[in-house]
Amino acid sequence: MTPTAGLFRWSFRWLPFFHLVLAICAAGVLQTALPSTIAALTTLTLVVVTGTAVLMFHTACTYVFPLTWIFIGLAAVWFCFEFALRNSEFRRWLPVPITFCALLATYLCIPTNCGVPRYNFSQELLKPAPLDLQRLYLSVYPWAELTYAVVNKPQPVGQTLRPGSTSMWAGLRFINGYSPIRAPGVAREFATSIHGEINPDAGSHLLNHQAGRDGELALMGVDGIVVAREVNIAPQPSSEWELVVSNEEGNVFHRRSAPFLRVRSISSIDSRPNEQFVLATISRVNDSRNFVNADINVPPGDRSALLTFSRPYFRGYKARIGDQKLTMTSYRGLFPILEVPAGTHGLLTVAYRPAWLLWGGGVAAVCGLIVLLGVIAACRYTSSTGTESPP
Repeated sequence: MTPTAGLFRWSFRWLPFFHLVLAICAAGVLQTALPSTIAALTTLTLVVVTGTAVLMFHTACTYVFPLTWIFIGLAAVWFCFEFALRNSEFRRWLPVPITFCALLATYLCIPTNCGVPRYNFSQELLKPAPLDLQRLYLSVYPWAELTYAVVNKPQPVGQTLRPGSTSMWAGLRFINGYSPIRAPGVAREFATSIHGEINPDAGSHLLNHQAGRDGELALMGVDGIVVAREVNIAPQPSSEWELVVSNEEGNVFHRRSAPFLRVRSISSIDSRPNEQFVLATISRVNDSRNFVNADINVPPGDRSALLTFSRPYFRGYKARIGDQKLTMTSYRGLFPILEVPAGTHGLLTVAYRPAWLLWGGGVAAVCGLIVLLGVIAACRYTSSTGTESPP
């Protein structure tokens, strides 16, 4: 999925790994160091102490009870069976059913989607209609969890508005979407939230003052705007935009011109006000997620060409034409720009190759090779020892 900002970092995604580590540690303790009777008594004591502390410090959540009573009951049953089955082989297996029952109790007492909003999305989101695959969209909508969750909007939602990253299901291109770390430039400039919501003031400013032919949205390559019905703002000037879709979710506006090219040559840019650039000829553009290829021809002379790319900027883009390496920069951290010297022509290749991806991929490959060699060595050792005759 790289380059993207959609990386998961929330702590609850580590909970299964945390539980696995605890289970392995517990199994090691039960097997080697701690008598099972003492382990059962310790478990019962810890559960009772924890439940008492929860009540004393008023930290109980909705699902503490009856879950705490179930845990106390399981610990008490384990402790009693340790004495009732002291001469039985089944005693050694008691931690297994006790652990299984404890985990089953958490699934029965705590909802699997606790605290996670649900949305009524349909399979129709796999289709791009009524939006255009060739356009780059900006979607302006209110806080998704409070507006479009099932508890507030039970009817189907998202076909036009595409909140979060639902646009990816149909291969549509949006500059805002779900990301817990967010794209630094877009998040900072447009004040976007985790689910792609744009700050209302920032959204109003963009549509009223930056949606023109020479505005910031045009520089980014945005040629489509989706506005939620709850927001009710139209991009300005009206001569630049036309309303192409209007339904109960919101309105869709397209620029009256043809969709922007994904790689464009521009003569000037406000971040470099004292410079003028020559227009390059761009052909055979192949725009993929991780790379861009295009034939570039810059006229000879004393002025270079400036190329803009309709994609979010991340550090790590590398550019070259033939054997000549070029330096990729950005416009205020929003999208990549590339200056190509005068008289340059050939195949331009822009690829996302950050150092962490290269080093991480190399380390992963080495580790995989070590594991493979270890498996081969272990198999050969087992085979050789198995065929030897006993002394």
